[in-house]
Amino acid sequence: MRVAAPNLLRPSLAAALALVGACATAQVLPPGPARVYPMGSLTGYATFGAGPTLSVNCVSYPLGPGLRVENTQQRVILLGQLPGLQGPVVFQRDSMGNVFRVWLLRANQVVSGVPAAPNRCLFRQF
Repeated sequence: MRVAAPNLLRPSLAAALALVGACATAQVLPPGPARVYPMGSLTGYATFGAGPTLSVNCVSYPLGPGLRVENTQQRVILLGQLPGLQGPVVFQRDSMGNVFRVWLLRANQVVSGVPAAPNRCLFRQF
């Protein structure tokens, strides 16, 4: 005669999902690789004006045609969303001095290997 085994080894579906959810939220992922910026990039604190200009460290730069601005998630920001936007950036200029690419940074993000843009601010040092 065969005796049925107790049902102790079969966890319920709710318990299994709770265990998977707890493991997924508790998992600590290592930081991603450091972002590498192209040669010739500069870093600073930027303010986008209403016109086609960008002020970085109190120095005004014209925006070039085909400007591409990426946020912290590497998504493109539309030009209509730029006026009034402020924060730390890394940017590139073309041979005419026009800014053609801008990467917005988090406030606490450290950028190594990218020189700082010229600073002409009298009171606020970035």
